[in-house]
Amino acid sequence: MAEAQVFDARSGEKSSLELEGPRFQTEPKEHVIHRAVVAELDARRAYTAATKGRSDVRGSGAKLYRQKGTGRARAGDVKSPIRVGGGVWGGPKPKPARYGKRINRKEARAAFDGALSAKAADGELYVLDSLSFEEPSTRKAKELFDRMELEGPVLLVLSEDDAGATLSFRNLSGVSITYPGEYGVYELLRAREVVFSRAAYNRLAGSQEEG
Repeated sequence: MAEAQVFDARSGEKSSLELEGPRFQTEPKEHVIHRAVVAELDARRAYTAATKGRSDVRGSGAKLYRQKGTGRARAGDVKSPIRVGGGVWGGPKPKPARYGKRINRKEARAAFDGALSAKAADGELYVLDSLSFEEPSTRKAKELFDRMELEGPVLLVLSEDDAGATLSFRNLSGVSITYPGEYGVYELLRAREVVFSRAAYNRLAGSQEEG
């Protein structure tokens, strides 16, 4: 049975929490996880790179000079791709969303659960109890992570109610803050340790019961 390390932010006490359910006990499948990461990264790309083709360049469409008798090449208009300032042949264009990498919902869930289960099996999941600050304090946040002996990089998953904690942790080097529903397989794999506030963990654990 995989376990998460529980750390009380106020008292410093340590304990463990048994992780039950498929969310923490799914066998990781590398090919599914890879497909999920590729799909996630592809979805974040803007695909806004673009060049002007011949029809996009401003200029006259008239032939530069007569076809014969000049001793020069049979040139067309100034918008030809072979001329300076002309259009670009075969350049990039914005990519329609429908052509992006895709993964179905079942595979995406299996990839997420597999990555999370791998973290749990390696002892890299943490839950923070009593995570509250009277006022934002980066110093106290660093001291807390130092006591937990985290190596980093750390993915810190907070709930919307942890506003004070967000302000305290956001300036720590090697710490990425996210919220339930806003992180995926890529974020889990980038982090060495994944730390949940108690509220964020309860939401994650409850989501597997909802299917």
